Amino acid sequence: MQRQQRPGDAQQSPDKRPIRSVTEYIRSPAQLNKVRNEEGKQTKQQISAKNFFRKNEAQMVGELFRARVEQEMEDEVDEWKVVDYMGDLVRKAILKVQISEDEYVHLFAWRTFRGENWHCRYKSGKSKEDTLDQAEEDYEELPEQRICSERFDMNACSSGEVCSIM
Repeated sequence: MQRQQRPGDAQQSPDKRPIRSVTEYIRSPAQLNKVRNEEGKQTKQQISAKNFFRKNEAQMVGELFRARVEQEMEDEVDEWKVVDYMGDLVRKAILKVQISEDEYVHLFAWRTFRGENWHCRYKSGKSKEDTLDQAEEDYEELPEQRICSERFDMNACSSGEVCSIM
């Protein structure tokens, strides 16, 4: 006796296995080539939108380090614009940041897993023509945020309750 299909029943193939859904998982080189070919067929608007969001993502990663770079350079910068970047921006980011009309800072940031804190190294005194360097050892260590007692003479404070410097 054959059972009738009801509206809520899962659709099954004749050999009683569920039908597989289409996924983005790539198993073979042929599938990888197919995906790469399809990427080349994107419209100018799609490519423009993708580049826009990637550039904004790079800017947001760069903003994470602005205060630390300013603190290390002992100077507050008016401009902070990421003009070039490399990496996936999730676990690794190499950024060229414009801090004035003709001065740039290069940042090399990485983290082991998404959700962990970023580690950062930097190079200051760069120009527009300087290319981004992928060698981590060529960058200086960017220290973690310091407390004001390390930077200022705390003996100059008039009271211990309210910081007169800040």
